[in-house]
Amino acid sequence: MVIYEKPGQIDKRKGPDVIVKTLRWTIVACWVLIFVAWSYVYYAMPEPPSVFVNPNIAYRQTRTYWDLHLIKKAFIAINALLMFSVAGLAESFFRHRRAEDRTPKTLILMVIMSVIGLFFLYYYF
Repeated sequence: MVIYEKPGQIDKRKGPDVIVKTLRWTIVACWVLIFVAWSYVYYAMPEPPSVFVNPNIAYRQTRTYWDLHLIKKAFIAINALLMFSVAGLAESFFRHRRAEDRTPKTLILMVIMSVIGLFFLYYYF
């Protein structure tokens, strides 16, 4: 029994429609973009000097600066993340017609994380 239905109204939804499926795939794409952006930032960080990194070459020069080429790629990935998550939120808001329709909290988290990441990259570099 659904509480939100009007008397005599039949629920025509028979399962996940196209919009729900695209929202799920948008969330998966956002998580992939977060992982890609994180890996770009991780590999762009300066290398810690250590003998255990490569024991064959004990006096190898390590990179003590940020790799700006990878930071630019991370910036592009975070911008794509912001666009995907805002598009998913807009799609969710346009679909929100019934009381049981919910806004994905993951997409809200993605917007917040991408904005913080953009501010970090913009002000730090």
